[in-house]
Amino acid sequence: MPVKYAFLLYPHQNVRYRQSMKLLAEQELLMTLRALGHESDVKIDETGGAAFLRFEAENLTERDIRMLSQLASVYVMFASENGGLVPMDSLHPEYIGEDLPALLKYKGKTNEMFTDTMLTMALASSAFIGAHDSDLVVCDPMAGRGTTLMLALRRGYHGVGIEIGKADVKEACDYMTRYLEFHRIKHKKTESALTVKGQAGGRETKFVFSDTPEHFKAGDMRSLRMILGDTRDTLALLKAKSVHLMVTDIPYGVQKGTAGRQDSIGGTLKTALPAWHDTLKPGGVLAMSFNTYVTKRADLERMCQLAGFEIVETGSLEHWVEQAINRDVILARRA
Repeated sequence: MPVKYAFLLYPHQNVRYRQSMKLLAEQELLMTLRALGHESDVKIDETGGAAFLRFEAENLTERDIRMLSQLASVYVMFASENGGLVPMDSLHPEYIGEDLPALLKYKGKTNEMFTDTMLTMALASSAFIGAHDSDLVVCDPMAGRGTTLMLALRRGYHGVGIEIGKADVKEACDYMTRYLEFHRIKHKKTESALTVKGQAGGRETKFVFSDTPEHFKAGDMRSLRMILGDTRDTLALLKAKSVHLMVTDIPYGVQKGTAGRQDSIGGTLKTALPAWHDTLKPGGVLAMSFNTYVTKRADLERMCQLAGFEIVETGSLEHWVEQAINRDVILARRA
C-alpha cells in the first residue's frame, strides 16, 4: 500500500523567486525518486500559506530517506497518517557543520540552496547515487570562493575546485582555515605548485580533515583542494576519470578573464568542456547553470555534445532570478 508524503518547502521572502524555487524543488524530488526506483507523481500545493510537495511511494528504505533528506528546498518531511501529518526524522549526513557553506558572504554569491539543488540533480542523474559518501569527489571547475565544494564537504564528499581569481582562492582558503580552527576540527593544510605542459600552471591548497579526532587518527578523512589555475587546463591540473560529479555556475557576464587570456564565455567553454568531460568518470554528470540572457541553451547543449557528453533529459529548469538574470540548468553525462 503506497504511503502519502508531504514535504514542506523553505519559505522565501521574494514572491517571484519563491515560485522559481517551487519549480526546481519539484524537479529535484522527481529526479531523486526516479533514481531511487520510485516512479511517483509529484504535486505542489499550498496549505495554510505554506508550500508542500506531495507524492505517494511504497517501501521507502533508510537509504531512500537519507537521499531525500538531502533535498535542498525541503524544510520538513512529513508522512500522512489518518488525515494528519507526522514529521519524519531527517537522515541528512551532516559530516561538517551546515553553516560551512552559508557563513561566507560576498557580492554575487549564488544562493547556496540553489547550488545544493544542482548537486542533488547531478547525483540523481549519475551512476553513483548508491556510492558511499567518502568515495565521491565533486569538482567545481569555475569554483569562485568554493560554495559548491563546501556543500559537498557538508555531505561528507570530497571537493576540488579550479579558479583563476587569486583573490577568490585566497578568501576561500582563509575562510576554510578559520572555520576549521574555530571549530577545533582536526586537520592538515598543505600548499604546492602545479605544472601544466612542463611550466608553472597553478597552485594548490589542500585541506585534509575528519568529523571526529578518532576518524582522523584512523585515516577516515575528507579533502578540499582549491587550485589557482585556468579551467581550460583542467585535465592537466587533475587526473583523467578522477571526478564523479561537476557542478558549476558559469559567469553571467559576457567576458571571462583567464590569466591574461581574455575570452568569451563560449570560447572558454569550447576549450574547457572536452577537458571537463575527460576528467569525469564514466557515468559522471556535469550540472551547469547559466544566464539565458547571455548564453543560449541550444549553443551550450551543442558544445557539450561535441565534447562527448550526453544531455540528460529533464523537465524545465529555467527560472527567473532578478531583472538581469534568467537562469537555466543543463545536466550532461559522460557515457
